[in-house]
Amino acid sequence: MRLTRTMFPFWVLCAHPLWAQLDLLTPREASRIVERLPAVVGAAGRLSCHVRCEVISDPMHPATFDVEVHAACRTSFASSLLDRYVVNRRTGAVATWGDNPLSVGDHASDVLAHELVNQARSRILALAECRCLALEAARALPGWTDVNGSVDVEPSAVTGVPETIFHVIHKSATRPGETRAALYVDPRTGHVRDHRSGTEVMSARVGDLLGKLIALRTPPFLSDQDALSIALSVPTIAEVARRQNCSLILGEGYVPEEVSVTPACGGRYTEPGLVVNLRDGRVSDADTGKVLNVPKVLVLANRLVGAAQEARAHLREQVATKCGGTEPR
Repeated sequence: MRLTRTMFPFWVLCAHPLWAQLDLLTPREASRIVERLPAVVGAAGRLSCHVRCEVISDPMHPATFDVEVHAACRTSFASSLLDRYVVNRRTGAVATWGDNPLSVGDHASDVLAHELVNQARSRILALAECRCLALEAARALPGWTDVNGSVDVEPSAVTGVPETIFHVIHKSATRPGETRAALYVDPRTGHVRDHRSGTEVMSARVGDLLGKLIALRTPPFLSDQDALSIALSVPTIAEVARRQNCSLILGEGYVPEEVSVTPACGGRYTEPGLVVNLRDGRVSDADTGKVLNVPKVLVLANRLVGAAQEARAHLREQVATKCGGTEPR
């Protein structure tokens, strides 16, 4: 039997290399495939409310996501769960959840899965980006921190291995001779390994660059504070926030790329909440899924989305300056 949901965010659960791979399906991509399944499309058509997919990560199965399909119109005495599936993050294949899984899907969902899997595989680091990481890692090797020295990095012609091998050479400005080493860069994760010691090479500069490369492969999401600002521009939510002993509870939940904003007074939820989409700032009713077309909300959301896109452009310029104009694939 597979494990049920865990209470921790999926990205900090396990140090297993699979969690860090850029070429595997994301939670949103997995949920998109499930949303296209015939059974889920049929359920959405029969219900009077919207259907949402909640993605749950199991640390014992890092190559898959559990995706639960819920109806938003549940009552306090009935479960919202309609069905649950398991999505293979490598292939996009979907199976029923449980001890005897069965493959599900049709032509439409299979075509979408193929498209998203290819999209995921295109996120691996380019050769120039791997070289840039190897250069930063080389500068962190013991004895290679001489600011006046030089470091040369050249890729090896060795093929057939998952990592890219780089030969690095350090020439000191104060002492004769040169030091040579080999570094392995995994284009699927950006992790750098020293061939001699077999250990990962990490430094503040390597971490900063890798963080930027990863960020360029994810959408320019709004922050939680952006989501809160957008929610507060909805009159009913702003009125609750002004009451004594009331606040707004932000919860990531399990729906990818969304943040829920729920009013609470005296420690209890009081009114229906909102859901803010972190890609476009769209606000919808948490129960019905209906989008709220409030002019003030739309103006603020557009402004914040524009700011996030500008920050992404600035980040791309920083990486291009450091790595010689590389672009994420």
